[in-house]
Amino acid sequence: MNRLEQIAQCMLDQHNLKQNFENLPETLMPKDFDEAYETQKIFQENSGRGSLGGFKIALASKVQQQLCGIDHPVAGGIFANEIKSSPSTFELENFHGLGLEFEIAVTMSDDLKPEMGPFNSENIRKYIKSLSPAFELIIDRNANYSDINPLSMITDNAWCSGIVIGKELPDWKQLNLDTIRSQLLWNDESPQNAMIKDANPLESLAWVSNLLTSLGRTIPKHSVIITGSVIKTRAPNKGDHIIYKVEDLSEVEIKII
Repeated sequence: MNRLEQIAQCMLDQHNLKQNFENLPETLMPKDFDEAYETQKIFQENSGRGSLGGFKIALASKVQQQLCGIDHPVAGGIFANEIKSSPSTFELENFHGLGLEFEIAVTMSDDLKPEMGPFNSENIRKYIKSLSPAFELIIDRNANYSDINPLSMITDNAWCSGIVIGKELPDWKQLNLDTIRSQLLWNDESPQNAMIKDANPLESLAWVSNLLTSLGRTIPKHSVIITGSVIKTRAPNKGDHIIYKVEDLSEVEIKII
């Protein structure tokens, strides 16, 4: 077992032993972000959760980045068999510290290869098949948010435990993403409103695409990429019924039992 395999196994051991999230020990800390992403790839391959079906962005906000001492987001993978369609039901006890995020999911129409970049919020549009509202299921394993090392978080696949996707937004190319509103309906609480532009979905998509292709990877056609939450992460309880709507265009729905 080489050093990167040892790092990945250390994080996998935390999961297998159902331990709360802990930063990697200094002796096993990746030396830089490139090494962290290479270790993440090994973590994914050895997790027993199957192949990837997409990718995610994490630490998208400046506040979250400052908390972790970095000036950019980080990325993780989404396992194909953890991509679910709305409506979906989940058992809370199957997760170790579950949180929900409220996002736009992008399905890619083409392979994105390293030689095709760099990408930006405009030229990435021609590689998009569809946009959909989505929940991301976060497993933070009861992490101490005041002490999160980003290299450790990357190794831990940026905490992704799957996504739920609603129906495609109709005629998305005709939509002005700067003016579209979304709404979170949580049980019988008052609705919470947010602007899609607050997560800069196309900029986030371009960032993830540039990161992965800069590492020499191809993003396969039909990959699903989620682009950051427009509302603060929230932990659900048993019995919660949650709907996230993008105006009257589409919605995504889950129940927690």
